[in-house]
Amino acid sequence: MDRVILRHLKGSKASQQEEFPLAQFVELVLGRDPTATVRFDPEKDDLVGRQHARIARDAADPMRFKVVDLNSRNGTFLNKLRVVGEMALQPGDVIQLGAGGPEIQFDLDPLPAQYVKATRLGVTAPAGVETRVGATAPVSGAPAPAQGIGKATVERMITETKAQANRKLQIGAGVGVAAIAGLIAWQSFSNSSSGAAQRKREQELADSLARMSGAAVSAVDSMRGELGKTMTPAEIAAKYSGSTVAVDFSWNLIYAPTGAQVFHRWIPNQLKLRNGSTVPILQGGGNMIPTYVAVDGDQLEPFLTLNSQGSSPIAVSSSGSGFVVTSNGFILTNRHVASNWRAPYRMEPSMRGVLVDNNGDIVFDQQGQWTIVNPPSRWIPSETKQTGPKNEIDVFRGRQEYLYVRFPKNTNPVEATVARVSDQHDVALIKIETPSSLEPVTMFDNYKSIQVGDQVTVIGYPGISDQVVAVVKSKDTFNRDAQLRTVPDPTLSVGNIGKILRAADGASSDAYATYAPNGDRYQLTINSTGGGNSGGPMFDSQGRVTGIFFAAKVGDAHVSFSVPIQFGMQLMSVAPNTR
Repeated sequence: MDRVILRHLKGSKASQQEEFPLAQFVELVLGRDPTATVRFDPEKDDLVGRQHARIARDAADPMRFKVVDLNSRNGTFLNKLRVVGEMALQPGDVIQLGAGGPEIQFDLDPLPAQYVKATRLGVTAPAGVETRVGATAPVSGAPAPAQGIGKATVERMITETKAQANRKLQIGAGVGVAAIAGLIAWQSFSNSSSGAAQRKREQELADSLARMSGAAVSAVDSMRGELGKTMTPAEIAAKYSGSTVAVDFSWNLIYAPTGAQVFHRWIPNQLKLRNGSTVPILQGGGNMIPTYVAVDGDQLEPFLTLNSQGSSPIAVSSSGSGFVVTSNGFILTNRHVASNWRAPYRMEPSMRGVLVDNNGDIVFDQQGQWTIVNPPSRWIPSETKQTGPKNEIDVFRGRQEYLYVRFPKNTNPVEATVARVSDQHDVALIKIETPSSLEPVTMFDNYKSIQVGDQVTVIGYPGISDQVVAVVKSKDTFNRDAQLRTVPDPTLSVGNIGKILRAADGASSDAYATYAPNGDRYQLTINSTGGGNSGGPMFDSQGRVTGIFFAAKVGDAHVSFSVPIQFGMQLMSVAPNTR
């Protein structure tokens, strides 16, 4: 009999399997509600909503299915991609209810023939506007810094390359001069001769001089051309796409003393008045609303709690880009990719809530009215000013759940670790272990010489790009199920340096000093990329990495930004960085 199979991979029902006859199938509601078709434990699976998501048949084709998010608080994920509305569902797909929540594998038995060669394009999560931050807290538990290639080493390599080329130029010119001198000497000797023989030798001399002069000029021009050879964007993509990787990450905010998950507290949207009547706290706010607390005067933060009841976890699952900088597996990316809890935490503008005090009680003014507030736009979890349950400070930390690197056209991810994180710039260094030698990019620090108008090429994995999906047929004796995998396929974007911003833009004059309040960065005219491309390489016209893409900004125009590569090269060095 044809049937739908749900295999529980993670959660309170892990290792269990549920089957539903296909002939009677209408839809399956997933949640903690007693009426849910697939019911989860109300206490253990506290990331799952009462009616979290549903699996339904496609009305146009009974053998096609889809997963629909039912406006869940913690989100629904399909193969690690957040479901926005609904997404097509195929056998082998893994559904996750909330970041870090239960996982279920969807399957059909028997597998219809139409799925053997079927592929689909996944819906990407909405690409948000990324913002560089200035957090300075160190990463707890990070491995000891590994000594990498420093700025001085790279500069020495560039200088030696130029010196070698100049020596070749000098040798070529010297050979030409020596040959010409020899011919002149021969001409002087020949002056003692006379007649037709002398005129013949003079003609041969002139011909030889012309040939040697042309050869010398050609050799010098060729060597000069090699020094300043430019590459087209297509040539850059062909040479360096294999060195540009996708980076997938997931983290949770935890209470460090116990490792417990930290939540954003939500409360019922109702308030009982003194006269016994009940009124909504926020008109049109739903059954539950978020709470916010003011710290350091009037700075708003989501109220943090260890109580999961009715609350949403502080957690993120997302992706970025990176590029190989050494043959033994070091990769440069952004800090907000490798340690995302040190970047602004995204909260939807619709998450309006009520102001509470440090104890979580609603704050009333002198007229007995409560205060409705908008969510903060730049709250950084690692910089929270809230104290722990025992009034401790600095006890809320980010915990990496996974950090994976994926190479182009390769469906097998490689686990990565964080090697170093900059305490000043949006730059981080991660490391993978691989038995094969990797092809690194060429880096070039042109911070002082870069100019507005210079052509640049960016490579990465923006979420807005269409995805390529493959059905991987298993040849494992113990697991014959086919798997659906996203195939990493980098995107190339071309533009120019539109503006150069420096934190300290030159020496101060007697009247004033100029600086860029948002820090050192290059503003680009590239508007075809965004979220997911963070950490990708920016190449100059000669195919050298001169920046690290990190953000896009959308207003009445669309611009993007990159970090100067000198900050990545400094992070790879262990030389002193303080005076």
